[in-house]
Amino acid sequence: MHTDREGWALNVIGEQWTGYSWADPPAGVVPRVVSAAYCRQPPRPASGRIVHDFWVLDCARSDCGLVRVGADGAPWRRRLRGTVYLYPPRTPYWEAPSGAAHATEEAWVIFEGGQAAGLRALIGGREAAACVHDPTGRLDAPMYEIARAGQDLGEAGFWRAQAALAAVFDLLRGVVRRDGEPDLLPPADPPAGTPTPLVRDVQDYFRAHLSRPIRLADVASHLSMSVSALSHRYAREAGRPPMAALTELRIEVARGLLLRGLKMDAVARRTGFYDAFHFSKTFRKLCGVPPSRFRREFGRPTP
Repeated sequence: MHTDREGWALNVIGEQWTGYSWADPPAGVVPRVVSAAYCRQPPRPASGRIVHDFWVLDCARSDCGLVRVGADGAPWRRRLRGTVYLYPPRTPYWEAPSGAAHATEEAWVIFEGGQAAGLRALIGGREAAACVHDPTGRLDAPMYEIARAGQDLGEAGFWRAQAALAAVFDLLRGVVRRDGEPDLLPPADPPAGTPTPLVRDVQDYFRAHLSRPIRLADVASHLSMSVSALSHRYAREAGRPPMAALTELRIEVARGLLLRGLKMDAVARRTGFYDAFHFSKTFRKLCGVPPSRFRREFGRPTP
């Protein structure tokens, strides 16, 4: 990182540089983004003392050499890939990118209002700055989005950048404090309700053959499983029998077709029912109303 960001950005634009500094942000917005960069740079000499009036979040996206925080006599620490430093305002630090053998890849965001976002809690009583390990690069995407918003839209990208900054704050709230080593931003949990590979494979088969009669034996053969193993494992992983899931999928697709104005027999054919009567009976059982009433009530344009 460099203290004279505006002039320096012009000098390294030929490297790989995405970034912007907001000169005229909306008044009264706190926290607010001030400047951001996402870049790749050749090895360069050590910096002098760096001090900002704002908060700085600095992310090493590759091995970025060394850093010293807080005082001139503080020990140098390695800035390995995935190492993230959070510097409060007026915290001095020094960087020695020449400690890295190759070009360095890093990202940083300078912002105001970290205290209001609760970031002071990440800094221990004796620490000048917070050091966080982000092994899976969860901060990478929102930090890039902040820099990209400014580069693409200039001052008009402020609110897009603010939205990404809020995502950064949200991730930092999940940091786990650890004694004697960098704090940890753990890998993301799978989203609630994310299907297992087996459930996803079965659903994919259902969707690909939805207009045809489907037997459980067909799915089992496709997945090289026995019918019994498929039935029990799917029910355990999805919380319902596979054929019940198939019926629900047929009705889910049918609702969309009804609202598009397709006739009853056409909907039945496209969703794998024997005929319009069979479709209507199943629809009413699952949805509580006949398909004709569903179309009348939910197909009306909202006033």
